[in-house]
Amino acid sequence: MPVRRDLAERLAEHVDWLRASAVRFDAGTTSEAKRIATSIRSLVHTTDSSTSLLTQMNLRDSMVWRSAVNMVPSDGETHADALWVSVPSVPGFQPIKGMPEHLTDFETWWRGSLGTVEGVELSRHYFVWHAANVDGGAHVDPRLPDHYDSLSRKGGLKPLRINSAGNSYPDRSDPTPSALRTMCTEIVISIEEAKW
Repeated sequence: MPVRRDLAERLAEHVDWLRASAVRFDAGTTSEAKRIATSIRSLVHTTDSSTSLLTQMNLRDSMVWRSAVNMVPSDGETHADALWVSVPSVPGFQPIKGMPEHLTDFETWWRGSLGTVEGVELSRHYFVWHAANVDGGAHVDPRLPDHYDSLSRKGGLKPLRINSAGNSYPDRSDPTPSALRTMCTEIVISIEEAKW
């Protein structure tokens, strides 16, 4: 395992990459969301065969996590608003701008419910895992899971928009890039505040 100095250097690289991806995303290159997902995965996603960078640094589960939405426990479940802005008169979804105001622990931040699509629970883990491991961030699967295909390709959230004539129409936009861009701000600020 690398010495602590090496881990701190890797963390600095990831924070730098996230900041650069945020700038490019905000300038219109929304495909940066997949790079954001891949970096977030490296920072926080631990499995039986891999240990995330923040876990190796003993930060992931001890630091306070910033959230752009209030992760409110209710009946034992964690629920929140979406990680994007959706305006009926504007097509598509936008990331939530500004300082994430709400504080939470890692598990709530990572696995807390952000709604459902086709009966599948949406969470930050869901967006990162699918963008990074399935949809081109670090790996491209030959077939998308039906629920992710519906969400990212077929307008699975089914929002109705209103055009300039006042008529409603279905919006098939993908909220995933905006959710990931919002997460980018959350994680960078959370790491900065942890004073690693």
